[in-house]
Amino acid sequence: MPEPTENRRCHVTKVAVWLLTAAVCVFSGTLAPAQEAVEPTESDVPAETFQPRGNSEFIGRQTVARITTRFEMYDPHSVEALRTLKDMGFTQVMLDWPNLHQDATSIGLDVVLANWWTDKTPPEEIDRSLELARQVDPARLAGISVMDEPELNAPETPFGFYVDLYGQLRQRRDRELPGVRLEISHAGPRASWDQRHYDYFSFLYESADVVRIMPFPDLSEGPLSDVYFMILRSRELMKIAGAEPSLVVILQTWVLPPESKLPEIAELRVMAWQAMLGGAETLSFFDYNPEVWSQTPGFHDQFAALMNELTSVSDRLRDATIRSWMDSHGVLHAEAHWPSGHVEFITVNTNRISVCNLAPLAVVESPMYRSRTTTCPQISTPTPTQHPGRCRPSRRTHRTHCDSDRDDD
Repeated sequence: MPEPTENRRCHVTKVAVWLLTAAVCVFSGTLAPAQEAVEPTESDVPAETFQPRGNSEFIGRQTVARITTRFEMYDPHSVEALRTLKDMGFTQVMLDWPNLHQDATSIGLDVVLANWWTDKTPPEEIDRSLELARQVDPARLAGISVMDEPELNAPETPFGFYVDLYGQLRQRRDRELPGVRLEISHAGPRASWDQRHYDYFSFLYESADVVRIMPFPDLSEGPLSDVYFMILRSRELMKIAGAEPSLVVILQTWVLPPESKLPEIAELRVMAWQAMLGGAETLSFFDYNPEVWSQTPGFHDQFAALMNELTSVSDRLRDATIRSWMDSHGVLHAEAHWPSGHVEFITVNTNRISVCNLAPLAVVESPMYRSRTTTCPQISTPTPTQHPGRCRPSRRTHRTHCDSDRDDD
């Protein structure tokens, strides 16, 4: 393992999101005062600890949540775009063009302000960003995004920096911008991660009130069920971090390599349903580019129709508690329970082929019990898999070297 640097900084190697790679190399260190690193050895950490955790432990695991109520779009670049998004049913926008914040709020959209803060960011730049935030209508300022995918865009910045930054900003936020949430995103958690990745990335879950995750299974024609599984993997990170930030699930509405085509609406619909039933507070899309969308005939109108469906479902299920689980066939089962005792059942085939008497990419809503909708055998919730290894160190303890390079399947 390479020797730690003088400043004891962690390091995460760059990853290509469009190839769905998640190779992470972590060198020991945070910005905190030096302590001895706790290195795993062959004698105290079983070899199986560092195998990819995958998704098998999450099959059949029940999630209890409320339906998604916020809908967000990234990067509108004009007032006309803001109005179009509002008409589609969006409730907020992520702005990297801060001059649009007044127009967005006047139209009735909440605003998240994008920032790219690293350990090299001058304090005065952070001050300017917070001053801009104070110019936004407080009732419409939904959040301040601290950083987008730091493991990709700022791999030299240790995650401990964001934990410390969150602590500092939270104090200022409470004084100057009460109620505004601090947000951060990351390219994960991936099915290929082993326990060390979970331990390390849990630092990001300590660093924000809102965590943004990006399940992009369509980039490699992977299983669309990974949207739901990524939500459950994120909940594992929350357990390790001892924090429960709200989740934003971001889906892609940009051209997909290598064919440079937009996603299929039917696939996007199934991914969106998984996010909404799985407990995403906000369903987000990256990004809004009318020029690109117009090159695919019908995409804009089809997406607008999809948004009408999703916002209608959100309104209808707003008062219900959602219980959901993914079975081994890639079929998502959900039960919507209202306080009145009324129950409805939703079944989502995340497969591109017919499975369990369900059409490809089917979403079936029914007041009947699910067994009448699908021929999939009923499954019971399995016992959670235990993952041996050392206890997670505090954020002040240096991180250990992670020498595995694995691609997502």
